[in-house]
Amino acid sequence: MNIEKDIQAIIDYSHRFAEHMLNDEKEFYPFGAKIGNDGKLVAVGYNNTETDFPESQTVIEALKEEFEKDFVNGKLRAYGLTYDVRVQIDEQGDKSDSICIDITHQESNDIPRYYFTYSWNDNDDLIFGESFGIKK
Repeated sequence: MNIEKDIQAIIDYSHRFAEHMLNDEKEFYPFGAKIGNDGKLVAVGYNNTETDFPESQTVIEALKEEFEKDFVNGKLRAYGLTYDVRVQIDEQGDKSDSICIDITHQESNDIPRYYFTYSWNDNDDLIFGESFGIKK
């Protein structure tokens, strides 16, 4: 098993899908990706039967609960949750929109949360800024 390969696969898929949604819709609901013991990455969304517009935190919690159950039962070797956040980008307290990818892997407890800042220019084009990781 190659932990770096799994992490990169989750980041690549998650960043690409979030970028696609931002370009198409200017926003995205939280979503996930999981890697089973067979090494295959599967995209995971959340379907709320009560509303078409659930709160993002509700979606994050539901996905995490589903992933953790499969993770603890040995059905997954890794999963990632991706959601939109605002992060502080400097000591002056300035903030930026950011794609956050939070990865859990059975081989490491030391994976940071990854952040990919973004903004929109005057032509309404999506522009990515700094990317960084912060220890959990």
